[in-house]
Amino acid sequence: MAYCYNCGIEIPDGDKMKLCERCKKILLPFIKFMDASTSSAVRRLVSNERNLRNAGVTDSGMEYLLRLCELHDQKRIRDREEREAARAAQIQMQQENRNEIPAQAEPVIEKFADVEIPPDEPLCYCEKPYGKGLTIAQILFILCGVGLAAWFAVQLILNDTLEIGSIIGAVSSVLGACLVGVIKKLHHDLHELKKRFK
Repeated sequence: MAYCYNCGIEIPDGDKMKLCERCKKILLPFIKFMDASTSSAVRRLVSNERNLRNAGVTDSGMEYLLRLCELHDQKRIRDREEREAARAAQIQMQQENRNEIPAQAEPVIEKFADVEIPPDEPLCYCEKPYGKGLTIAQILFILCGVGLAAWFAVQLILNDTLEIGSIIGAVSSVLGACLVGVIKKLHHDLHELKKRFK
């Protein structure tokens, strides 16, 4: 049987991390963050030692993490050296190729020269005068509502009764006036959008 590097309890032999399930929950978040971080893993381990200790990492667990961090930093250094060597070899190859080709007058190209791009065709908007009658419709709805309200008052005074149809008509007039007001605002916003993106 193998033993957990952090707490020392027995674990199955096939476990690659050599940690029990409880210690994996403590140590794996730090290991994953170490892979994602760009700074030195050893330095990050030292700066987070108190938090790791409070989370339950023991002395043997800290040694385990220190070995992982050292290996991680060494691998990062090797990768950086390999990238720099490959870049240097590529630059050297480009210089050798440049020396082999006879010198020719190369056109001078400015890196950030302004390039004229043919404009796209302007968008074709419908120019029909939608919305011109909305104000008149709103005024008519309001007048109908006021007229029906006056009719209610007369009916109530003379007959002491109200007709359901008249009530529905008045409510419909008021709702129609509100709806026309909302449509007017939407029409205005659409007009502004057309002006801005035309």
